[in-house]
Amino acid sequence: MSVFDRFRLDGRTAILTGVGPGVGDHVARAYAELGANVVVSARSVDRLERIAAEINAGKGGRAIAVAADAGEKSDLVGLVAAARKAFGPIHIVFNNAAAGIVYGKDGKGIWDNDDAVWKTALDVNLMATWRLAELTTEDMQAHGKGSIISVQSCGGFTPIPPAIAYGVSKAALAFLTRSLAKALAPHTRVNALCVGSMSPDGQEAEIHRGLGLAERNAIKRFGAADEAVGAAILLAGDGSSYSTGSTIFTEGGRVGTIS
Repeated sequence: MSVFDRFRLDGRTAILTGVGPGVGDHVARAYAELGANVVVSARSVDRLERIAAEINAGKGGRAIAVAADAGEKSDLVGLVAAARKAFGPIHIVFNNAAAGIVYGKDGKGIWDNDDAVWKTALDVNLMATWRLAELTTEDMQAHGKGSIISVQSCGGFTPIPPAIAYGVSKAALAFLTRSLAKALAPHTRVNALCVGSMSPDGQEAEIHRGLGLAERNAIKRFGAADEAVGAAILLAGDGSSYSTGSTIFTEGGRVGTIS
């Protein structure tokens, strides 16, 4: 096997949640280019169908679009069923959906994290990973090449008030990653990918203005969404066959250079 073959994903089925114009879109296209059949999901199907059509017009794996709310267990059950029906057993789950960020615009600071925000943050950022692991474990145990990847956030390592519910759910995701890695080995590897301040084009979005996110990292700029693709490829296939319970950071050094 050549070194490049270790990064191929031919014949594998990948489910990706929270696929939008950023990291999820780029990773889905990369997985397909490497031979995987991809199932792209998000709450709204319009953009997903365009992404799937563009993947199917190119070389590599095929794609389908499935509307699913990662915070709803019934939607995840339907998502896994649709993936199996289209492409067979599941090999890769890329948990990219995220929710629960608040910015204190109502003037209550951390107390803008009401019960509804907490529930959404925990359901989408934490429980979706747990539920998809449970729903796909039979497939992964059978073929022995399972890879679950959850997108982490700097907010799970460095507090970003007033988004406490979001940060706590992401911090819990780090422990869930290690717990699942221990429980599901050796047939399934479970890792995390911590992304930092990123946007589709690498430019600071209006919603981020005033938070100083780019200034907090060592590289001193926003990241472009495609800068997370290399790490996502590494974690998906045999190139990281001896890695589980780990986190790869693509955050410009924000967490790694805290001082």
